[in-house]
Amino acid sequence: MGSELGWWIHLLVVILIVEEIGRRVLFAYLGTEKIVPKTEEMTAYSVVERTDERLVIGATIPFANEGKQCATIMDAILRVQLPYEQYDGALVRGKVELAGAPREDDYFEAVLIQKRECIDLVLKLSIEGRKGNNLEEAIAHMPDFRMDLIYQETGRIPAHYSKIMLKITAAEIAALAGVALVEEGGRKNG
Repeated sequence: MGSELGWWIHLLVVILIVEEIGRRVLFAYLGTEKIVPKTEEMTAYSVVERTDERLVIGATIPFANEGKQCATIMDAILRVQLPYEQYDGALVRGKVELAGAPREDDYFEAVLIQKRECIDLVLKLSIEGRKGNNLEEAIAHMPDFRMDLIYQETGRIPAHYSKIMLKITAAEIAALAGVALVEEGGRKNG
C-alpha cells in the first residue's frame, strides 16, 4: 500500500513538472505581455486647476505594451511620499486616471493595452494648505518629495504589482504656483 501511494505521488509530481514545462514552452512560443512605463517620455507637470484653496498639477506618462499579447492594467495608484513627520503644512494627494477619461472619484478603471500599442496615464497631485496655512504659505515651505506609481498588471502572466519611483521638487511646484520658496535653515527648500 505504501509503495503504491509513493508511486502515485511521484507520478503526480512528474505530471506537474511536465505541465509547467509545457506552459513555459507555450508562453515562449506565443509570447506574453510586457508593460513598459516610458518615464523618459513623461510630460512636465502643468497646472490642471487652481483655486484659492487648492492647486492641482498633472503630468502624462505613456505606458507601452512591448509584448506579443494583450495586457491589462487593472489598478493604478499614485502614493505620495510626504509624511506629516517630514512636512505637515500641506495636504498632498495623488491620483491616476486614463488620459481622455477623467473621473471624479479616485477609482482607476481597468484598461486594456493591445500588443505593440501605447496608452497615456495622467498623474494628478492635489495640494491644499493645512494647519492654518493658506495655499501659498504651504507651497512656500514645501520640500522635495517622492511618489510611488504603483500599478497592477496582468495578461498571460498572473496579476502582479509593479512600481515606479518618481520625484518632484519644491521648486517645480512653486514655479507652477507662482510662489517663491522660503529660506529655511540657511538654504532654500528643494
